[in-house]
Amino acid sequence: MKSLAESIVSAPAVYNAEAAAQFIESLDGGFAALPEPARALLKGVAGASPYLRRLALGRKDGLAAMFAAPPHETLKDILARAESVAEADGMDAQMKALREAKQDAALLIALADIGGAWSVMETTEALSRFADAALKGALACAIARSPLETSLGLVFFAMGKHGAYELNYSSDIDLVVLFDPSRMGHEDRHEAQKHAVAVTRDVVNMMQMQTADGYVFRTDLRLRPDPGVTALAISVTSAESYYEAFGQNWERMAFIKARPAAGDIALGENFLKTLRPFIWRKFFDYAAIEDVHAVKRQMHSAKGGGDIAFEGHDVKLGRGGIREIEFYAQTQQLILGGKTPALRMRATLDALEALAEAEAITEAARDELSEAYRYLRHVEHRLQMVNDEQTHRIPREAEDIKRVALFAGAENAEAFRKKLLATLERVSAHYDGLFEADETPESRLGPLVFTGVELHPATLETLEKLGFKRAPDVSAAIMRWHKGTLRATRTERARTLLTKLVPPLLEALSKAGDPDEAFFAFEDFLARLPAGVQVFSLLLNNLDVFDTLIRIMTISPYLGRQFSKHLNLVERLLDNRWSEPPPLPESYEHACKTVVEAAPDYEAALNAARRWAGEQNFQITAQLAVGILSPEDASRHFTAIADASIRALLAAALAEMEAQHGAVDGDFVTVGLGRLGAGEMTATSDIDLMFIYDAPQDAQSDGARPLGAVDYFTRLVRRAVTALSAATEEGALYEVDMQLRPSGKAGPAAVSLAAFRRYYAEEAWTWEAMAMVKARVIGPAGKLADAVSAEIDAIVARARDPETLPGDVAAMRARLDEAKPGAGPWDVKNIVGGLTDIAFICQYLALRAGAKGRAPRSVAKALVWFAKEGELAQEEAETLISAHRLFEAVLQVSRAATGGVFTPEKAGEALCVRMASVCGEQTIDAAERNLLRHEAQTAALFTKIVGERRARQK
Repeated sequence: MKSLAESIVSAPAVYNAEAAAQFIESLDGGFAALPEPARALLKGVAGASPYLRRLALGRKDGLAAMFAAPPHETLKDILARAESVAEADGMDAQMKALREAKQDAALLIALADIGGAWSVMETTEALSRFADAALKGALACAIARSPLETSLGLVFFAMGKHGAYELNYSSDIDLVVLFDPSRMGHEDRHEAQKHAVAVTRDVVNMMQMQTADGYVFRTDLRLRPDPGVTALAISVTSAESYYEAFGQNWERMAFIKARPAAGDIALGENFLKTLRPFIWRKFFDYAAIEDVHAVKRQMHSAKGGGDIAFEGHDVKLGRGGIREIEFYAQTQQLILGGKTPALRMRATLDALEALAEAEAITEAARDELSEAYRYLRHVEHRLQMVNDEQTHRIPREAEDIKRVALFAGAENAEAFRKKLLATLERVSAHYDGLFEADETPESRLGPLVFTGVELHPATLETLEKLGFKRAPDVSAAIMRWHKGTLRATRTERARTLLTKLVPPLLEALSKAGDPDEAFFAFEDFLARLPAGVQVFSLLLNNLDVFDTLIRIMTISPYLGRQFSKHLNLVERLLDNRWSEPPPLPESYEHACKTVVEAAPDYEAALNAARRWAGEQNFQITAQLAVGILSPEDASRHFTAIADASIRALLAAALAEMEAQHGAVDGDFVTVGLGRLGAGEMTATSDIDLMFIYDAPQDAQSDGARPLGAVDYFTRLVRRAVTALSAATEEGALYEVDMQLRPSGKAGPAAVSLAAFRRYYAEEAWTWEAMAMVKARVIGPAGKLADAVSAEIDAIVARARDPETLPGDVAAMRARLDEAKPGAGPWDVKNIVGGLTDIAFICQYLALRAGAKGRAPRSVAKALVWFAKEGELAQEEAETLISAHRLFEAVLQVSRAATGGVFTPEKAGEALCVRMASVCGEQTIDAAERNLLRHEAQTAALFTKIVGERRARQK
């Protein structure tokens, strides 16, 4: 067996002659005693690698012995030392012994590799075998320090290149640690996990802690199932359940190379057998194949998107790099390996050979890719051997490039450039042709890789070019989506569709004013989806809807939430009519009535009304949010939609009552109050209702189950309220508030006309009369509707005590201030000087001027009327009209955008720009100053017209 010195066939040219000379001098004469091949090799190494120079000087007394012995025998001794470090006395001594073994291995392996004694793949195998030995040694130490007697029931899987015996020189190692409580002798799974995790943590600490003697291997445990939430070691049964339910194709690829490296090897082999159907599908369905193709498309930058770089190029992850060769082999193994066991090879070169034998690839592809793989791994090692850095990038500076070129055996930098570029181009050409017949056009964006556990550098560059400032956060979020952490991505089919959806999604997001804001608005939408397949399919088949969807969700988080709940609203975007002028408000009643009457039964009628109202409200809300529809027009439409829904569902409820109990000799009307009554509804308004009936005292319904009038109309009201407010499969329609009825919560649900008249004539408080200012009969039309309308007008027109009226109004306003104070200047409804103040001024003036006629219910129209009637000075009216217009616009758009009160600190840029525009300003700060000015003016006018807000005893 040849010695290392006798096995040397090459030596790199000396890059730094001065460093080489200093190294020779530091060997204190030992250099001359070495054989000539060893001297030439050491000169080249010392002139190129500060790291290897330090290692050699630290072992100068042992260099002669290392060169004199066969390298495989020397490695065997080092491996034995690493495995037996537990024999050292104490943890510090064990750590030192393991690190010294690592340094000996690093020097031996580098010299054998650089000198050509070992091929590049023999080098990767030697590195991997040392990793195994170090892992076994560290595990023995950890077991000895734990309550466990042996490693039985605990297995460490070598993943990735480590598993395939393909480690690179400065690689970290990827591990998955599993345990079986029964084999560990523990009945308590939690106790077993505690010990397994403690041992795992101890092993990792021994491997990667940086001490005065360096480190052994950086250790990564993130390839385990769901690493964000699982312990460092997880049970075999939990792992099996995870892969069965959530395993992704990249995890199948990861386990192609996996092998048990330390601990309970038999347990590991049995687990891999159990996992075999997950990794190697006999029938790899279309969806899974599409996902593999889509992952490939994500990884690759566009054809024609520029030449392969040289300076700064990543020989692992860049175009034409190592990862493309690995992916080329693994994807085809994944698709074909279920039916062809011969393809189930861990090592990349073995996989290429097997694929060629199976005629899945050509012999030319096998030969060219195999040659390229060896050369790129060779270059990778030289890059890392310079300073023991886990780098894969060609340097950018000329001198650094020259160093690597000579170290890699090239004559000069230009020869190195030509060979590397030619290799990268050959790999890229083969990779471009992978699945080419099946593939859709390549993304124009650049590399987009969201598989695995590490952020992909080229992907981050692509995201940054697209305008994402938080590229790492965006990339990490998409990786979470692919792991099935959301309800929408839990099924394999959903994740397959999502993989295809991501590139066009990111392209659409990049067009937003703030791509990051748009992305996280979409993520919020995604997080709320109960399932993903339907919406992902919908979006994939209608990619042109992305821009609109993202625009709306960015401005209106409220609509984003609605999209998640009601997929039909997303579908509404597809017909491209959402932005067209909405129907005339007066047409809504017929449209709603038609869909409700067409329903086959009562429950279907409720759902039909909700779908219809939801779609109409969506159109108005979306147009209001983005600025197509004015706040005034939106208010009219929201009110008309509510009127139509109430009338249609009341008719349906009445028909249901008559079917069960028959008809009754009497009439029934609904009165709308508050914003509904005034015609000022918003996107999220509830509805204030009062129900009034008129029937003979002894009237009974004529059905099979007759009811008296009081019971009949009481049940009708309950049924009507349920029809409007109950959450069916389509959700709720409106929240119904009946507290403004006579006697409030204590009063009957249905009020007779006589009781209504009597109450407001004898018992009603001033604030209840104020509520009548906005009240109107919604329906149905008829004599009772006319009578109730006349009675409402009479209540408002009734003479009031001019001494007590203002105090009553001011006291009521004070009570509201106390019960629900304003949250800030943007809370334009509740803030002092806001919409409630203006409404109270109008209600006060309407009651005070009742004898002059009926003031309009609408605040905007009422203010004009009061000025005309002399109840307000023209200047006061103009101030209040201006404030009301501003506040109403802010309220309408705030509710359309957020569902509540706009808060600048929590809002994104797009919404802030929209709200500033609503206020007629360029910036949100200027808009807020504008609001504060109007609120101060309104508050002052309230005090002047009504009086000081002081609470009053009843």
